[in-house]
Amino acid sequence: MSVTFYRVKEGEFARLVETESITKFIAQESESSPLKFSLVGINPSQKLAYIVRHGRNDDLRTWRLDTLGAFLKKLGIANLEVQFN
Repeated sequence: MSVTFYRVKEGEFARLVETESITKFIAQESESSPLKFSLVGINPSQKLAYIVRHGRNDDLRTWRLDTLGAFLKKLGIANLEVQFN
């Protein structure tokens, strides 16, 4: 299955969650920063994936799991898959 990835800022990610364009959420551990996680949102029906980047540059945004959990809870997300390297 081929999936198209887009890098989006936090605000765009939140908008995609609100419009229910994303239905699956994955926290992927960073290879360069252990126990820091990037956030990936997936729209399986459209075969699209969105990963959150920093606002000022194109580097991936990373969080500790507790901070990421608080961000997702604020958006009303109840399920998150966590993947370690």
